[in-house]
Amino acid sequence: MDPIVIADTRPLIAQAATGRLDLLQGLFGQIRVAQSVARECLAKPGVDQAAIAAAIGAGWLRVVSAPRAADDSLPTSLGAGECDCIRLALERRQSSLVTVDDRLARRHALRLGINIAGTVRLLDLAERRGLLDSAEILIERMRRQGYRIGPNLLGHLRSGRE
Repeated sequence: MDPIVIADTRPLIAQAATGRLDLLQGLFGQIRVAQSVARECLAKPGVDQAAIAAAIGAGWLRVVSAPRAADDSLPTSLGAGECDCIRLALERRQSSLVTVDDRLARRHALRLGINIAGTVRLLDLAERRGLLDSAEILIERMRRQGYRIGPNLLGHLRSGRE
């Protein structure tokens, strides 16, 4: 069974701002985004907003409603988009993958048994699948745009899989 991929705001904006939102489509085909995530992504005009709007229009970035849990144990310190991503993933916990960079959201998703992948892991995967020439170059471009990525994160991820 193919995973259901659910994207949070930051990974979408980071890749859209560098002109490489297409990597997500290349890796997974269709990506689901909660309505709250779509609102966050489309709130501020810019190159990233236009790319995300185009992907929604093309249909491979699919906006969906997140379920509301009666007994929600998610902390109030998480944003609406992060909570909705986790709620969507809980519908099919074993076959879901959430792309999320927020540390607290990642911790809670893992605690609930949800598979996660951050932006750097996705870029590494895209490079290994031949969709990207150099993850390092794209990570550096993201850093120049203000996206915070630890200088050793990619190397750490790569050393863990070898």
